[in-house]
Amino acid sequence: MKKLKNFAVIGGGSWGTALACLVARVYGSALIYTPEVNIVDEINNHHKNSKYLDDTALPSGITATVSLLDVASYDVIILAVPSQAFEIVIQELKQIGLSSKTVFLIATKGMCQEPLQLFSTKMEQEFDNPYVFISGPNFAKEVAVGNFASITITSKDQPLARYIADELSSEQLDVSVSTDIITVQIAGIVKNIIAIKSGILMAQGYGENARAWLVSKGLEEIAIISKALGGNQESLTLPAVIGDLVLTSYSTTSRNTKFGYEFHQNNYSKEFLANYPVLVEGASAAKLLHSFVSNYNLDLPMTSSVAKLVI
Repeated sequence: MKKLKNFAVIGGGSWGTALACLVARVYGSALIYTPEVNIVDEINNHHKNSKYLDDTALPSGITATVSLLDVASYDVIILAVPSQAFEIVIQELKQIGLSSKTVFLIATKGMCQEPLQLFSTKMEQEFDNPYVFISGPNFAKEVAVGNFASITITSKDQPLARYIADELSSEQLDVSVSTDIITVQIAGIVKNIIAIKSGILMAQGYGENARAWLVSKGLEEIAIISKALGGNQESLTLPAVIGDLVLTSYSTTSRNTKFGYEFHQNNYSKEFLANYPVLVEGASAAKLLHSFVSNYNLDLPMTSSVAKLVI
């Protein structure tokens, strides 16, 4: 296998920047593409991304650019954009002359909207390039500063997945490998929906018992959906599945949990939902997932209850 020598990250948010930090600690450098000029200037001149990571000092090997063309020559492109931007970025990447050997690491969680499909389906329709999913139960800031973290590399191409896992593994980063791209994608979608439900339960005055119950029901619904789509039930124990579900649902600082809490306090107002100032991927995910699985006749009380509130 060709040695992968340089990594570019598309997405200058908290997770994209954190992944750039992870890569830079291994390879010495990483390039971040973002159209936000202020972020590019701050990264290049002050080694910070204060909009998303406060005063966290970034490795000096991280640089940033506002030109998507600059990523075209890189061996690996990490996609770490909001789910709503995924399809747009894919179309833009098709226009810049990427090599068919460029490897994609997909760090975005969610679904395509037009048509409604998993990211893996979209990637295989648009590119012949190898790709893997990179996911796990991680807060971006902890990854950025080098705290212990775990990720799962998921791909149909196991030699590629193992190669990337071996490259990134360290005492501070535990990396697992899986072939089950279905279950990992479903988990990444469902966990944000369950986090909204967690915030709602908190606002209703429920305690830790209810949250533990909710996590178990969320895992059950991941299993139900995954099975219907051909996923492997053994994958439920992966850090990217149960770990990510637990972390997101138990975090009071999670955007989705916070939204759920405030959504209940505002009586599930559609006006509140429409004007919420922060991107809440669980809300859009609930709508999309509800439509996506509508033909499977699945019993999904937790995710369906959130979908009914946001539709």
